[in-house]
Amino acid sequence: MNENTAVSRRLTVANSFLITLAFGVFLNSIFHLKIYTIFHLFFCITFSGLIYLFDQYKKNLITYFTLCGLFVAGILVSVFFKINYIKGINKVYKWCLIYNGDDKLYERGCALAVCAGILFAGSILTYILHRFKGVKSVTSVLLLVLLIISAVYKMDIPKISVGIVIFYGLTEIAEYYGTLFNRSSNTVNNSIAAIYLAPACLIIALLSVSFPSHAEPIQWRGVKSFVHIMEEKGSLLMTQLQYIIDRTGSEFVLNFSGYSDDENELGGDININKVTALKIKTQNKSTSKGYLIGSISDIYTGRKWEKSETEREYSHEEYYCDFYELLNAFTREKETGRDINNLVKKKSYNVEYYDIRTRSLFYPLKTFQINFNKSVKYSETNQGAFLYDRAKGVGTKYEVQYYELNLSSERLQDILRNAKETDYMVSDYAINKTAKDIFDYNTSGSQFDIIGLKNDLLRRSQEIKKQYTILPANLPDRVRNLAIDLTRGLDNNYDKLKAIEAYLNKFPYNTKVSKRPKGRDFVDYFLFEQKKGYCTYFATTMGVLARCLDIPTRYVEGFVVDYKNLDGSNTYKVLNSSAHSWVEAYIEGIGWIPFEPTPLYYADRYTPWADLTSDSPYHDSGVAIPQITGEPPYNQNLVNENIPGTKALDKGSKNSYLIPVLGVLICILILFVCIILIYYGILVSRYNKRFKSVSDNLKLSLILAEILHYLDKEGFRLTADETLLSYAARIGDKIYFNHTSFLKIVNVYMGVRYGEYEVKTEELKLVMDFLKYFKYHLQEKLGKRRMFFDRFLFLHFYQ
Repeated sequence: MNENTAVSRRLTVANSFLITLAFGVFLNSIFHLKIYTIFHLFFCITFSGLIYLFDQYKKNLITYFTLCGLFVAGILVSVFFKINYIKGINKVYKWCLIYNGDDKLYERGCALAVCAGILFAGSILTYILHRFKGVKSVTSVLLLVLLIISAVYKMDIPKISVGIVIFYGLTEIAEYYGTLFNRSSNTVNNSIAAIYLAPACLIIALLSVSFPSHAEPIQWRGVKSFVHIMEEKGSLLMTQLQYIIDRTGSEFVLNFSGYSDDENELGGDININKVTALKIKTQNKSTSKGYLIGSISDIYTGRKWEKSETEREYSHEEYYCDFYELLNAFTREKETGRDINNLVKKKSYNVEYYDIRTRSLFYPLKTFQINFNKSVKYSETNQGAFLYDRAKGVGTKYEVQYYELNLSSERLQDILRNAKETDYMVSDYAINKTAKDIFDYNTSGSQFDIIGLKNDLLRRSQEIKKQYTILPANLPDRVRNLAIDLTRGLDNNYDKLKAIEAYLNKFPYNTKVSKRPKGRDFVDYFLFEQKKGYCTYFATTMGVLARCLDIPTRYVEGFVVDYKNLDGSNTYKVLNSSAHSWVEAYIEGIGWIPFEPTPLYYADRYTPWADLTSDSPYHDSGVAIPQITGEPPYNQNLVNENIPGTKALDKGSKNSYLIPVLGVLICILILFVCIILIYYGILVSRYNKRFKSVSDNLKLSLILAEILHYLDKEGFRLTADETLLSYAARIGDKIYFNHTSFLKIVNVYMGVRYGEYEVKTEELKLVMDFLKYFKYHLQEKLGKRRMFFDRFLFLHFYQ
């Protein structure tokens, strides 16, 4: 081995070591493997050293005997100490599937095995890649792009990884300028020259990562804007294509990474994205966030929510019945002389579907009218949600008119506490007057008469109390006992519901949770063991605890309208990340009332109305109520340390980094493949240009060189002490194509070279045809991919 080759291998292993270490530490941080950096350093040094030794002595039989010896030693250790490697690998694999950063699931042995596997594979891959020309330059550019993307997505990259990337890039710049100013030297000499600048590069890298930095030193507004636009347009295009291909669609299902019709069990990690699903336009936004119902479920199985198929006995739409029950309740209160002004507001939403494809029609609670800009077909589910006959996508528009309740008003809370049964009906005249005075609603065109309304509401109340209190037979007793303990001493359903809501609000909100163990009840596991979760956990648990007290509840999934996401004049974006679930309880005599047990959303649900004056009580007027905090009134003495902005949520939100990381890795892979293909095209173009420009004798030499390259792949290697003729004689007729043997090709070449005459046209054609058929043979034998790789190597090294 000459000195240049030895130095080249040492430089290759050094570059491989640096990149492997940087990525190993980075992945350790992203996936919470919690392995100390000293172990990464040890593994990288060990693997890089072994790979270097193998590459340097790969022609020595002792190397292969050593490998075989290590393999046999591993088998003996397995037998002697009864170690099952297959079982161990399977254990690590299963751990990788369930581990999500939770300390309870962490196993250091498995994490160490994963770390070692990543570094071993990385060491081999980076060592092989760094043997190609230009790979270090391409890698430096890709790493720079990766750092920028990580800054855009606010990913936390360990300083050691950043320092290595800076050092790696600086040494590449040194090599590049060494080549630029000293073209007479070869690549190895330029690399050696760059080594003398390595200390300076190292000092710069250390200083770069040692100085204190701002949390976001560069805003990257232009890059962020570009990335956001590309993400939104790409997602919208995919949704439109899905809509064109398949218009059957499905009902809305809460899934923070999109929408699906699968029936996954409750719980587990979630992925959050910020794609715009809907756009809402309203002239009278509320001080609190809006809620849009997408789907409603009524059967809790212990593992998930389902929708019953029981047909209703009343024929009118559920949302109409719910509205008229509220109207009847307010009329009763008005007749008793109670002040019911400023308890409801008449509002409307203009809903437009954007990046979404679903059959669900989204509407707020207490909706009384839906207007479409064109004729559509839709139906109501047994639970009260609305479904189009087929999936709707971008461009779907409609208007919903609804009434917002002042849920933070003490007067409304008193009405809910003292609600009467639905059999107490008021007169037709009284209902019409309340509708006009309080609700600004004209009942003259109503489809209900007072007798029909009373009968429908009675049947509906009975069905709700029967259907919406069902619980699994195997629900643990301690869940029922907890519901009783939380509400002991309370004499009405509303106060019981608020007590349950207050209790759940002291649980930490966290999107980083593990799946429910097999065989365990979802609510029981959340309440007594996991004790943290996101909206699905809180809504399900409150619904079940209320049913333990025979209070009807339903599980609702939909969107929260955040008025901070402005998209134009009075228009607001509803993002996928605003998907949410909550619980609604049936207060007999009033109707369905929403509750918010999820700590992160509590304050937004119960934000007091603005203290504004208006000529009409049903417009944006309100009562002065002290500003609500993130804590429910029943729980003011408890401090929830895990609400937004705290460490628990920040830790859980790190899981959202996984999607950008995987996206970056996929982009890097695609970019690498494109670079290889472009480089191959350049090599082919240069070779063809050179082939056309040279004499026929040189063309013969070029063709023979390629034939010799492929012969080596066939197992016929030209040894150092062998002449070309003896080599051809050894091959004989084993390589024979187009009625021509390789020996004949060599004779033509030898005659031209030593006979000092110009090769004849028919002789050159004979050699070219031999190469063509030889390549056909290899392509059938090795396959197109292997043949592409072999020709790539020939063009790369020969030029």
